[in-house]
Amino acid sequence: MLSLNKNQAQFLVLYFIFFIIFISSKAQAEERNINKLLNNQVVVSRQIMCILEKSECDQLGQQLKAALPEVITRKCRNCSPQQAQKAQKLTTFLQTRYPDVWAMLIRKYQS
Repeated sequence: MLSLNKNQAQFLVLYFIFFIIFISSKAQAEERNINKLLNNQVVVSRQIMCILEKSECDQLGQQLKAALPEVITRKCRNCSPQQAQKAQKLTTFLQTRYPDVWAMLIRKYQS
């Protein structure tokens, strides 16, 4: 069994607290970035045109196009929990703000 003195134990506790704070702040920053992208009409329009194959795709558009079949046809079964959370946020966003686009994507990927 591992034996720690008081200083080592305190160090480990502090380390884990900082680690949890770091992970938490990273997740919050990523959430802010996603929200920022979804609230940017130019970015959203560009990505929609990409996934509908009406314009060229940037890196984000290519990633979205690659992920859509998994999200739509397999309900994100092979996604990590973080990917599934992002996919849910994106699908809810599209269903709410762009229901016609969402319907087109469903038809495209489920046929």
